[in-house]
Amino acid sequence: MSQAAASKKRILTSGDLTMLDGLLKDWCDDRGYDILNIEAQEAAQELTMWFEFGVDRPDQLRELLATR
Repeated sequence: MSQAAASKKRILTSGDLTMLDGLLKDWCDDRGYDILNIEAQEAAQELTMWFEFGVDRPDQLRELLATR
């Protein structure tokens, strides 16, 4: 990752992590996945990436997860 791209990433707070964790758990529940499932791990990585690059509204993140 370039230095310019890295400087644009957001820092995650404990509140952010709580929100992201809730979104991921809901996504897993809807699909019957265990949180340790490979699909859940990949979704978690994407969810974190989207958030770091500025998508920070739960409704937007939920929509993005729904496309997986």
